[in-house]
Amino acid sequence: MHSSRRGPGPRIALVSGFWGQNIGNAFFNIGGRKILQTAFPDRRIEFIQDQPGYRTFNNQRKGNPKKDIGLLRYLDIDYIVLQGPMLTVNFRYLWEDVLRDLTSRNTRIILLSAALFRYTEEEIRINREFLSDYPPAIVVTRDSVTYEAIRDCSDRVYDGIDSAFFVPDVYQPFDLHLEPYITVNFDRYPEPNIYVDTDESRRPSNVDLQFQALGQRWGVRSPRFQHALSRSGKWQAYVGALLDFRRLPKYVGGYLIVRPEHRSNPHVTWKIYKQPNALASDEPFTYFTIYSGSQLTLSDRVHACVVTLAFGKPAMLFSPTPRSALFSRLGLDGITRTPVTLDSEALEREKQAELEFMRSAVQYVEGKR
Repeated sequence: MHSSRRGPGPRIALVSGFWGQNIGNAFFNIGGRKILQTAFPDRRIEFIQDQPGYRTFNNQRKGNPKKDIGLLRYLDIDYIVLQGPMLTVNFRYLWEDVLRDLTSRNTRIILLSAALFRYTEEEIRINREFLSDYPPAIVVTRDSVTYEAIRDCSDRVYDGIDSAFFVPDVYQPFDLHLEPYITVNFDRYPEPNIYVDTDESRRPSNVDLQFQALGQRWGVRSPRFQHALSRSGKWQAYVGALLDFRRLPKYVGGYLIVRPEHRSNPHVTWKIYKQPNALASDEPFTYFTIYSGSQLTLSDRVHACVVTLAFGKPAMLFSPTPRSALFSRLGLDGITRTPVTLDSEALEREKQAELEFMRSAVQYVEGKR
């Protein structure tokens, strides 16, 4: 049954959302829209909310809530675009009903900035099977491991980069009347104790890692108890934060420390604002301003590093996540050992190559309609 309210609505739906739970989702959502606007210059592209089952990974095998309306199934569109590390072992449980209904009405599927989640053989097998049932019209991956895993699942597949690298083409950050600062963003793992060679008073007896940055020698040491809890799970990480009685400094190495939090929903106020110079928001643009002006980003969040690098600043990742493969795609394998920077001209070449692929792929798909 069709709605009586039909009109010239958007024909391309860019699935997005859960920004408050992980603001990094917004970073690649916004960059992805820029890519699509370039590839479809005469079409309307609009955001729409992701599947509700993504609220927690542990329950995704149950699918979406049974009484959810399933709004995405009813979209009257030409294309649906999915982004990010959606290729989990639960991808089918969350998406099969929607993709069955949409493809029955000749809606095409685009996977953009696509990635695996845990990069296991099981995950690869399950997703290859699912994509063979619902082959995408176009696929752009964000890392080469994912590309090799699903390269034969579509007629048009490209070994691309993360969509968040396109953020500087979308948003111009504000200038700040703020002294030189670094961003230290740890919202899963505990913020490590940090020292530099000019700050002998805070130097621990031993460190986990040393590196050079901003003309100084830096060292970090993570609190063992809190780190072990964080490795156990997300709620355990909150327990670790609650039991973390450190008073962390406002400055290190002569730089102000700004502490963004990437989870603003639920708004756990005591955790977000436990240390000085904290910042949290349920929209991404504030973060773009902060990371673009940072002299250095130290973070356990992949997309904090991505956006920092996209704006030409150094970043270092403190996380064992396999999703860091997107940095290897750009030759930044060392990002977990030392701060790295991204050559702006090399990044621009990668972006233009991806845009050219998308334009060509869209022309090919449109010609087959």
